[in-house]
Amino acid sequence: MKKLITIIIVSILCLQFTYAQSGEIIYKNEPTPPEGLEEMKKTDPQKYKRYSLMINKMNERTKRLRYTLKFNTEHSKFSTNSSMAKEDNAMSRMSMPQSEYYYDLASNERYQKNNITGKELLVEKAPIEWSITKETKVIKGYNCRKAEASQAFHTIDRKTEELKTKKQPITAWFTTELPFSFGPEHYGGLPGLVLELSTQGKYYTVENIKLKENKNKSIDFPDAEKAITEQEAAKQMHKALSNMMGG
Repeated sequence: MKKLITIIIVSILCLQFTYAQSGEIIYKNEPTPPEGLEEMKKTDPQKYKRYSLMINKMNERTKRLRYTLKFNTEHSKFSTNSSMAKEDNAMSRMSMPQSEYYYDLASNERYQKNNITGKELLVEKAPIEWSITKETKVIKGYNCRKAEASQAFHTIDRKTEELKTKKQPITAWFTTELPFSFGPEHYGGLPGLVLELSTQGKYYTVENIKLKENKNKSIDFPDAEKAITEQEAAKQMHKALSNMMGG
């Protein structure tokens, strides 16, 4: 009898996921220390003290935020919950950048809409090539697999004004028990929903999952013709931040 009940429950869940056409996932972000911080502590203690104080304040704000992933059968949109980003000063804008991320499942195209520079930028993100490992763990009661990838981040050197590119690792834990190929920011494309993800000072974990049956929620996908490259975005961001900091 107990076995029969288990089979019925599993069947109901499978049907739910089969008919679910859209959903909303809430994530939180636990920032991780930036690279080089410990080395700075040894080489320049005074600079480390100032820098770590600023980082800690920004991280405390970030920990209070929540992020919403909305998806349908074609697209996803990931953004900061607007009700949690009311402060309006330079520090708040740096710690809570008003970015929106979009992912097109069919074309595997990814975009970031950013407003931190004072004007709207739509940036086309590079494709991600995932490698699924054999590692597993349970998250929120779901059996998950580990996937790894790397991506390039572009910045402008403040002294030389040269474009610098650095590869950063990405680690994602996804579950095929929720067969939706989406995740935080633009990190989709895996054969299941991403419940945890870490990269470049970020550590997203899922907090709440809401699936909607027979409701293919519409998502206003951005006009791809207006998108610029990540390299061009780095240049414009550098210019805007330089102006903000007084040159």
